[in-house]
Amino acid sequence: MATPAAELKVARQVLGWDPLTLGRALRLTGAPDKLEARILAMEAGKRDVSGPVQVAVEAFLSGWRPSGWSPPPSS
Repeated sequence: MATPAAELKVARQVLGWDPLTLGRALRLTGAPDKLEARILAMEAGKRDVSGPVQVAVEAFLSGWRPSGWSPPPSS
């Protein structure tokens, strides 16, 4: 069985999002570099993936998006 950290990384990749985009979708606070670092720490197992984060990511995978949120334009 995969760990929550591994599942988070796979989910982010399936969504096609970078760590910063996922952090913004989760409405984490802080500077962009801190958001990215928090997501990468969760994916590496250095920081717990909370239940609410797991539920939100499951919702993202089902197509739900936060009100007023849109991903950054593709480069």
